[in-house]
Amino acid sequence: MPALTLSNVRKVYGSDDQQVVALDDVDLTVDDEEILILIGPSGSGKTTLLTVAGALLRPTSGLVDVGGTDVTDLGDKELARFRRDQVGFVFQSVNLVPFLTAKENLLAVRQLGGGRIDKAAKARANELLDELGLADRAGNLPSQLSGGQKQRVAIGRALMNEPALVLVDEPTSALDSKLGRQVMELLHREIKSRGVSAIIVTHDDRVLDFGDRTVEIVDGVLQA
Repeated sequence: MPALTLSNVRKVYGSDDQQVVALDDVDLTVDDEEILILIGPSGSGKTTLLTVAGALLRPTSGLVDVGGTDVTDLGDKELARFRRDQVGFVFQSVNLVPFLTAKENLLAVRQLGGGRIDKAAKARANELLDELGLADRAGNLPSQLSGGQKQRVAIGRALMNEPALVLVDEPTSALDSKLGRQVMELLHREIKSRGVSAIIVTHDDRVLDFGDRTVEIVDGVLQA
C-alpha cells in the first residue's frame, strides 16, 4: 500500500477574480519506504503540497490518502490525532518551542491530541537524542543550541511518535554546506532505518542524491 496518494488534488486561495491556484489537479503517489525529493521555484506550490499531504491544510477538492486513510473525510479532532500518530513534520523554520528543552520539545509531540508522557515516551526521547548525537544537549533550550543541533532536534521531534510518513521543508536552508550534508545524511539514515516514507522539499541541489526519486512542481502542476 502506498504511503501517500494524492488524486486530482486542487488547492485554491481567494475567490472570483482574486483566485490563486496553488495546486492544479495534482496526482502523486509516494511508495512505502520511498524518499521523494520535491523541487521547484519559489511560489510553485511545494509547501502547499507538503501541508496538504500532512493534513495540515484541506484541499479545495480531490483525495488525500495517507497509508490507506482518506484524510479528507476526517473531522478536526480525528485529524489532530491522525497527524500526531501518522505524520512527522520538519519545518523550514525549525519551530522549536523556545522555553522547552531539547528533550521536552520531543515529549511535547506526544501530548498533541491527548497523548501521555509516560516512561516509554521518555525512553523514546532519550533514544532519539542519543542517536542524533544530542544526548549531552537534552537539557538545553533552543537558544543554547547551534543551527545544526536545532535541526537535529526537529528531526527527532518528527520521528518521536514513529510516524509512517515524514514531511520535511527545506532542511538545509539555514545551514552551510558541511552541516547541511551532515543533517541530510542523518535524516536519510533515520528515515531508511525505520522503514518510513518521506517527502523532502528543497531548493538545494546537494539534497537530490539523498532521494529515491525527484519530482518538480511548477505553478502548482507536477512536471513529467
